[in-house]
Amino acid sequence: MLRRILHRIVFIRLGVDPRTQDYYVRRIKEGKTRREIVRCLKRHAAREVFQLVKQLRERRA
Repeated sequence: MLRRILHRIVFIRLGVDPRTQDYYVRRIKEGKTRREIVRCLKRHAAREVFQLVKQLRERRA
């Protein structure tokens, strides 16, 4: 389920977030494939989600 959520986050960002779109274009120019770029974006999104969860746990403790 988490993989599906990360997938959705990445593709929504690709559609609406200028920073993500710029990153995508920059990586395409570097010769990266769409699959490689999406993998990197998912990794980045996973780190962000983990940090949010970590902050929530710390607040509850």
